[in-house]
Parts: sequence; structure tokens; C-alpha cells
Amino acid sequence: MTDSNPQDSFANKKNILWVILSGAMALTFVVLLFLPYSGTGGDTLSVYSAMLWCGLFGAALFRYLDKNGWIGFAAGSVVGMVLQVISALF
Repeated sequence: MTDSNPQDSFANKKNILWVILSGAMALTFVVLLFLPYSGTGGDTLSVYSAMLWCGLFGAALFRYLDKNGWIGFAAGSVVGMVLQVISALF
């Protein structure tokens, strides 16, 4: 039997669960950006939600890969913003 504290799973950088959860949320908002009449494509809030969730996914992924999480958050936020601009063109 292992003596693990439940709080260790949050601090553990090699916990893949955070990468999967944040990636699923980022994917949800990105898909909603491209769906017509979904209510997220034309709203200003959609820019922030796409940037936020893509940024959190980038941070979780970079931390999982032993990189700087802030750089991952910045890169993910840029990807989210670019996807928002692209979705406005369609």
C-alpha cells in the first residue's frame, strides 16, 4: 500500500489527467467557435474563453514535458486567439 496524499496529484507535474482535462475543454471551445449559431462565435467572451482554455492546455502540456508552464500558457493563448480570428472569417 502506498502512502500518497491526495494533494500530491495536483502538484505532480507528471499527472497526465490535467493535460487531458484542459485539452478537452480547449477542444470544446474551439469546436464551438466553428459551429454556426452556437452562441460563442460572435461574442467577445469567446476570445477570452478560447485564449484561456488553450493557454491552460499549453501550460499543463509544457509542465508535463518539464518545460516552463508560463511559456506554454503564452503559446496556448496565442493559438487560441489565432483560432478565434480564423473562426470569424468563416
